[in-house]
Amino acid sequence: MSDLHAISTTLGEQLMSEEPSFWCHNKTFWKTYDAYVYAYNYHVNKQREASKEINFVEAVRIAMYDVFCERCTQRKAMRDAIRADKNFLSGRHQKPDILSFPRTPARDALYENWHRFAQTVAWTCSDITRNHISDYQNRPAV
Repeated sequence: MSDLHAISTTLGEQLMSEEPSFWCHNKTFWKTYDAYVYAYNYHVNKQREASKEINFVEAVRIAMYDVFCERCTQRKAMRDAIRADKNFLSGRHQKPDILSFPRTPARDALYENWHRFAQTVAWTCSDITRNHISDYQNRPAV
């Protein structure tokens, strides 16, 4: 049974991370938050190009998946952080402190919708982590 009072900080910490670069949308990003802003704007612009009504909430969802799944796939440090966080799947995900960043539609949309998508992104990242068996290869025997 999950602990409703448990809080995971891993996704928020990874969003604020400036660790080694990773690829997202065929671009290199050093800051995960910058990748999110780019992905959010990319998806909003795709909706505009298709002459669709802009669904900002959907843009947040897709951008969160894009960024966190790419980072999780490419960065062992993120997978290790997920493995070490006992509340990653069962707890709530603490909203990152992004209010200090310049106010943009991407920032505001993420701040308003973080809790809507953080848990489903966490499940996907957990699956990526679980299936990333190369982390276990060449491990010293215990």
